[in-house]
Amino acid sequence: MNAKENIWIEVIQQLNTNELPNQHLLDQLSTEERELIDALQADKMISNANVLINKINQDKAWNRIQTHLQVKTVKLIPALLKYAAILLLPVMILAGGIFYYIKNNEPVALNIAKLNPTDHNRATLVLADGSAVELSDNANKQLAKVAGTCITNKNKELLSYKQDGVASEKQVFNKLIIPRGAEYKLALADGTTVMINSASVLRFPVNINATDTRNVYLEKGEAYFQVAKNPNKPFVVHANGMDVKVLGTTFNVNTYTKTTRTTLVEGKVEAKSANNQIAILAPNQQAIFNQQTNSLTKTDVDVLPYVAWANGKIVFEEATLDEVMDQLSLWYDYDVDFQSDKIKQIHFSGEIERYSDIKVVLNIIEQTGGVKFSIKNRRIYVDQR
Repeated sequence: MNAKENIWIEVIQQLNTNELPNQHLLDQLSTEERELIDALQADKMISNANVLINKINQDKAWNRIQTHLQVKTVKLIPALLKYAAILLLPVMILAGGIFYYIKNNEPVALNIAKLNPTDHNRATLVLADGSAVELSDNANKQLAKVAGTCITNKNKELLSYKQDGVASEKQVFNKLIIPRGAEYKLALADGTTVMINSASVLRFPVNINATDTRNVYLEKGEAYFQVAKNPNKPFVVHANGMDVKVLGTTFNVNTYTKTTRTTLVEGKVEAKSANNQIAILAPNQQAIFNQQTNSLTKTDVDVLPYVAWANGKIVFEEATLDEVMDQLSLWYDYDVDFQSDKIKQIHFSGEIERYSDIKVVLNIIEQTGGVKFSIKNRRIYVDQR
């Protein structure tokens, strides 16, 4: 196999170790390779596939050893045939099962599709020692007491940090990882609350009051902050080349695209770029840092479309269908395939309840947009009506 042909193997190996596959690798997969991997995931056969890959690699290594030792071919034929039969049997069974799965699971029209619901209350907490806790498995439970702070998970929707003793002077950091299709609320020990959106990662100090500045790090995704006022301890959000400094205020930070956006709801913030450009925001203003041009700009906005997600809604104002489906893909954990680039540019305006069944949302778009949807596994296909 050449390097290009090995990409699908790398993806399977990453999935087998519960890693999020590298996006650069995923972008290089063919449609057939993607369907194969989707089918393996749906049938929970990633582990089996990885075992077969390892066997195939061992087989190649064995052949190289035989060649290097210059063993006579006539003696190898019976043994190799026997080995090949043992090796290929599970491969053929697996391939046959995948072929049957794909052929009998063609995309079906939206009105007859049975869509699996999305569990929106999921998150992984990574503690300072590197251990991970799945919050959906530990509802209403005190998880730990660290640096004078109690960590409690409440109703699989709120992770609460509460100072319960003398805070350690040395800051201890935790990380909250939100998968695609989910969200989680975080209450920091200083009284600040953070709603963290789908496919996001926030790193934050357990004992946030231990230092003169309250620093948190939005490593990816989007978060909505309601910062507890403390004039003596500025609160700073570090996010993809932009630092947002406040004393007490409500604002949203979005890093999903190549521009980092801070949208101010109330109060006052200072947005500072990595190259020391500064923008002071008043309510209903937005700071935009473009990572490609290293430019920081400020503009007046209607804040509603940018913060509605934190209140259980998705609001579109003349958004393209491409932008709409990108939002739905994140929130409901479905992949999207457009059958033509033309339909990506259809525009929509409207308000959608964020917790609606995705089938309801897609039905509304079908009725108003001249498009039709079909479904296969967790993939939505978009075509013109």
